[in-house]
Amino acid sequence: MTRLSNRDSVTVPMSTPIKNPNPQGKGVVPILRDWSMMQPTVSGPKDAGEFLRDYAISSLILTARFGFKPVVGNTYYLYTGEKGWTLSLISPTEWGQSSPGEFLASCRLRIDMTWEMSIDELAEDSDALARAREFIHGFVDALAEQDSISTHLPFYERHLPYYQRMLGTALASSLKKSLPASGDCIKALMAEQSSPRTDSGYLLSADASGASVLQGRPSQIA
Repeated sequence: MTRLSNRDSVTVPMSTPIKNPNPQGKGVVPILRDWSMMQPTVSGPKDAGEFLRDYAISSLILTARFGFKPVVGNTYYLYTGEKGWTLSLISPTEWGQSSPGEFLASCRLRIDMTWEMSIDELAEDSDALARAREFIHGFVDALAEQDSISTHLPFYERHLPYYQRMLGTALASSLKKSLPASGDCIKALMAEQSSPRTDSGYLLSADASGASVLQGRPSQIA
């Protein structure tokens, strides 16, 4: 797996390692029920740019701190602050003075267990946007150093909190089923997704707006 941190690094989903891989104390039946609800519905292979965007954005969201079970189609809110990324049930207008950080985007979980972001009126000099771009740049750089996509997908990362771990496994399953036509080779994926408009490629366009860099494909919630 390309490990990711809760800040801006792309080398860990790093929360502090815990001795109990199931800190919520869930029994086997609730775990199986949660997993059955998180089975991805995948329509087929994605193109390289779409695959990379979904992988990067979903990985960013799964580095965030949250303690609830996300539901397909519901809207959640991503913030960044001194403690890193936080995914919240509470919108920016509802927080008042207690916001966990600067608001980046509204987020929704799709039926294929990847995430989409919706960014509205976010200033280009926003610190949240700068951190998100830094994460994505680093994520793609880390991917470029790997030989195989499937080998590093986040299947059962036991050090993660329960819901992040379950969603990471669901994401890995989804991505494995939607590999582009170029196959499992990272170099082929990078070559296929590169845009002729920029040396940086599909996700990293220097002249793109915040929304076009981070906002994913159209909603897929039904």
